[in-house]
Amino acid sequence: MQQATLNIVRNSLQALSEHPDIPGKIRIVTRIERQVIVHGACFPLCAKIQIIDNGPGIPTELQNTLFYPMVTSKKDGSGLGLSISQTLIGHHRGKIEVESWQGRTAFTIYLPIDKKEIQK
Repeated sequence: MQQATLNIVRNSLQALSEHPDIPGKIRIVTRIERQVIVHGACFPLCAKIQIIDNGPGIPTELQNTLFYPMVTSKKDGSGLGLSISQTLIGHHRGKIEVESWQGRTAFTIYLPIDKKEIQK
């Protein structure tokens, strides 16, 4: 999960660095979300992790294919970071969503939390 989160934060940082005229800001917000549907199943509790930046936004033509391998808008990018992040999040039964426009991009990760029985 560290790698998945770092990939997203790195993308935000790179997007902000391409626009030095914008005072860049990246926020990481964590919350508990209730009754979340992940891959068709409803989970009573999920960890919700948001990585939000105030950069230029993701180009509209990339938004539908963003998590595919080799999709990038960067001249030096490999296009693997978000694909790897999605795979890692999926290994934890989670999901990732994105919403983006000029001045705000938010990646939201949902990870189901299993209740553990107390051992006596």
